[in-house]
Amino acid sequence: MPIKVLPIDIINKIAAGEVVERPASVVKELVENSLDAGASAIEVEIKQGGLQLIRVSDDGSGMDPAEMRLSLERHATSKITGYDDLLSIASYGFRGEALPSIASVSRLTMSSRPEGGSSSWVIECDGGGIVNQKASAANQGTTITVEELFAKVPARRKFLKAEVTEARKVADEVVSQALANPKVSFRLVIDGKQSFDYPGGNLEQRLEDVLTAEVFRSMLPVDFGQRPLAVKGFALSPDKLLARRRDQYLFVNGRRISDRLAGSAIYRGYGPSLLGRHPSYVIFLEISPRQVDINVHPAKREVRFRDDGLVFNTVRSAIHRAMFQEQGGPDSLSPGSFGGFFGSSSQQYAGKEALSLEDKKAVYQLYGSEEPQAVGDLFGVAEPRSGNLSLVSYWQAHNRYIFAGIKNGIIMVDQHAAHERVLFEELLKSREKRLSQQLLFPVSVELNPSQKIAFEQFQDIFASFGFDIKQFSGNTVVIEGLPAAAGDRVEGGELIRNILSDLCQNPAATLEPAEKLAMSFACHAAVKAGQPLSQEEMNRLIDRLFATSSPYLDPHGRPAVIRLTLDDLERRFGRI
Repeated sequence: MPIKVLPIDIINKIAAGEVVERPASVVKELVENSLDAGASAIEVEIKQGGLQLIRVSDDGSGMDPAEMRLSLERHATSKITGYDDLLSIASYGFRGEALPSIASVSRLTMSSRPEGGSSSWVIECDGGGIVNQKASAANQGTTITVEELFAKVPARRKFLKAEVTEARKVADEVVSQALANPKVSFRLVIDGKQSFDYPGGNLEQRLEDVLTAEVFRSMLPVDFGQRPLAVKGFALSPDKLLARRRDQYLFVNGRRISDRLAGSAIYRGYGPSLLGRHPSYVIFLEISPRQVDINVHPAKREVRFRDDGLVFNTVRSAIHRAMFQEQGGPDSLSPGSFGGFFGSSSQQYAGKEALSLEDKKAVYQLYGSEEPQAVGDLFGVAEPRSGNLSLVSYWQAHNRYIFAGIKNGIIMVDQHAAHERVLFEELLKSREKRLSQQLLFPVSVELNPSQKIAFEQFQDIFASFGFDIKQFSGNTVVIEGLPAAAGDRVEGGELIRNILSDLCQNPAATLEPAEKLAMSFACHAAVKAGQPLSQEEMNRLIDRLFATSSPYLDPHGRPAVIRLTLDDLERRFGRI
């Protein structure tokens, strides 16, 4: 086949494959155009996850008819005039690829009125070509409507997720832009319903709007460094760290990016206080444009720093100082240094005999004691199974692992993984029975936009498991009851937010939604590593674990129990 130049429509469709991955990509490009136009108010509307409709309206500087037509030409831009401009670029867009790429895979309508203009104009495109142009009446600014995205490229639609998933990605994109531009008001409408409306203001108010006031109050300010690199923002206090990643936003010169180097530096800044947990953060890196290359990724999600070491050390120092400058530093902390705080050491339980079945029943009858000094019942009651797991003795090591002597050896139990397995199976078995434990005082919980979308998607599944949750107003829901399996020591608001965040970040592609929800519930409601357990609680947990269908694995497939036979021990000690 001879070499030839491709037609312009094919060139634009190829470019669209790099720039326009999904509806959220379209929203990103259009919102960035609005910001570059100096908009102070931006409204985004989508329908059917953005596949049927995406509309972005702003009150920016607008365009005259000639500029509107030119903006649809490939590599037409007002942001740069030469290569040297790339070294000092301050705008979001600069390639001139977005609009022609979007127009080539959709029906696009552009309406704009420039500042001081007497009228507005409308240009209609289909498949990249202009099909109509006319005068109209509109306020200053620009509105771009994208309809039937990828309708003429059906192969692209096959790679998209469910509509609700695409809507969550759009919401996340708009939230990212709102965090980076707190002075600009942002409004998002999904399928005719307002998702959020953030007024323009300062960063602190925007963080309260996006992350909720409760999360923001748990954050510490970060402000470190100066040109050529400064680090600012907010990050979660070390005593409020999370079991799962959530609400992590990293910006370089106002662009949200994904960068392992800077992300790792944030974690390193917390030092040993992490203990396997994760921080939420909104961190802004302000760096000289000459020290960073933003032209290495089609969607500008990745950057290349000229001095990686400077970035890593500055970010790490910024986080470390923000977290510990008034707390004496974490250098003296180690995973074992919390033993006195959590309670008795594991030696207290060493060599003690297990309770008899009669004693167990007596203890179970005492369940519900409200003595304030007791750890409390974390596990329900299950008849122990007979057989090889007749306990001889048991004890807890490092408030994390349970060692149990059995007739022909020992078992080592990961208390968190074991409790996960128990809660996972109990919740699945109770589905549709709607066994709910009503709260004495209902709990009001403010959700972020992505969590709210996930709740609306999975609301019926929550109810089938015994969650009694009602929508209140805006992004607020009220928890009136939790599944009976949750017990009375689970903080309902944090549990719901964690489950919804898991559903947002990891849509159940291979699991049924109910199974995914149950897995997330079990993970967040289970006893944590580092939590001391009484002798009775350890015994109950093991009894319930071996009443499940798969006691040796947690719901994720990780080991919950490791078993060593007497022969294994004899071999390790060189006796056989």
